[in-house]
Amino acid sequence: MKNNLWRQPYLIELTYADNFRLVEDSIRGRNLKILEVGCGTGFMGLELARRGHDVVGIDLNEKIIRIARRTVETDPYTKTRGDLRYDVTDFNKWSDVPETYDIVLFSRVLHDLPRPKKILSRAHQLLKNGGRLVCLEYAYDRIDRRAATWLYQIRRALELTGWYSSHLPENPREGVDSIMKENLYGRKEHINKFEEMRQPLEQLLVKERLSWHCYHCWDVFRDMRVPDRKRENALASLFKRMEQLLIDSGEIQPVLFRFVGTKASV
Repeated sequence: MKNNLWRQPYLIELTYADNFRLVEDSIRGRNLKILEVGCGTGFMGLELARRGHDVVGIDLNEKIIRIARRTVETDPYTKTRGDLRYDVTDFNKWSDVPETYDIVLFSRVLHDLPRPKKILSRAHQLLKNGGRLVCLEYAYDRIDRRAATWLYQIRRALELTGWYSSHLPENPREGVDSIMKENLYGRKEHINKFEEMRQPLEQLLVKERLSWHCYHCWDVFRDMRVPDRKRENALASLFKRMEQLLIDSGEIQPVLFRFVGTKASV
């Protein structure tokens, strides 16, 4: 848990729980059949199953699927939730009956999948007519210097109090350049740009919603270390509200988007 947001419940409430609410708000209906591509440790699928849906989660990483399965085995709500299954598989090689799912979900994974148009075409085939694809994804190629400047101010202030685990240059210009470089080029994943994801999404599906949400603060939370939990919670809540205000006022470019689209009925 050392470098993980799951180390504190209030950080989960501001991050993963908020993303779950965005997904839940995008789903209509009861007892739906849902496929989650790139399910990770499975928290999203588990919560959807607890809402009564039948969920299949797939991921290429065997280690995290073991964690997901172990969590399911200890779930106290097994008798009241929907069916839930996790499979270790590559979505490019995985197959199911076409038009099987009411919902196909991508949660912060599409950026890391080569040839997103091919991936989304496979997801489209698996959707029932009138089914819905929900994509919650980040697009770091959209970060601008205003956002990087705000992040530098926050992170540098925390560093000076000893409450931040990484270090930025003392010179603000160099610090902002470092954050820009880190976000644009320093990530290990295969990063698809926003347009590489948006175009096939809108080509294959009837767009219902495209909205932007807080995500810059996740990186702050991950490395922030405030000894007093109440103070850390208060600061984290403040930083997220600040980011939302800056997004709403058009002062910074957001990087987390939610796309909701429907497969047209034939």
